[in-house]
Amino acid sequence: MARDDDEIQATALTLHFKYSKYTVLLFAEPLTPFSTIKTNLLTILKERYPDGLSRSDSPSPTKIPDSILDIVLGVPIDPYELSKGWDELDTRGGGMVETPRTLGLKDGTKIAFAFVENDEDKEAKELFYVEYPDLDALYPEEG
Repeated sequence: MARDDDEIQATALTLHFKYSKYTVLLFAEPLTPFSTIKTNLLTILKERYPDGLSRSDSPSPTKIPDSILDIVLGVPIDPYELSKGWDELDTRGGGMVETPRTLGLKDGTKIAFAFVENDEDKEAKELFYVEYPDLDALYPEEG
């Protein structure tokens, strides 16, 4: 990950982390361990959203956890149709050995994230909550 005093290298990937209506862009070198990426994601979320992340289906915001072990990540089943759901990435061990390269991630990859407690076991499709804009409402057909 690029630190404040480092310049972003041309080899860095831009990863799009998605939760509800939020998208957080992070730059990461292909060999950066996911433990570092998750730590940076948590730091940014806590700084930017100290009260948690809101969801349209919940009256109270989702609390941001303190541990990277409480974050699960997923990639789209179909990168061209995100509403089809997400497959969980295997980073539950803290992401010590997994990197974007070892998991086959490319520049611009969209990654859903969710927060779990005590290693909850849920279906990935239910676990990841990402909201999408209603394109029909935004761009109605004109007759």
